[in-house]
Amino acid sequence: MKKNNYKKNGKKGGRPKGNTYSSSYVIPDFENIVLTEAQHVKLIERFGTEIIKKALIILKDWLLTSPAGYKYRGKNNYAHFRADGWLINEAKISIQQT
Repeated sequence: MKKNNYKKNGKKGGRPKGNTYSSSYVIPDFENIVLTEAQHVKLIERFGTEIIKKALIILKDWLLTSPAGYKYRGKNNYAHFRADGWLINEAKISIQQT
């Protein structure tokens, strides 16, 4: 029978505990948002500079003002940038309105 290493993995052998994104860097003016440099470059290539800049502003405001955003501070925020997600859609709408 295989025994799980509970110190290395999460409960019952799940995701590893702790911050696996050790190579995170701070985006200027967006200290609360955590992304790796590769993730940031990938987002800019996929969506463009204008949409990502607007999305970062929206995410920063959400992290600082929303009670739900409190639990995402200091963690990697790459999952928020889904193509069909609320953040990118909100950024596209706000760019179209201006």
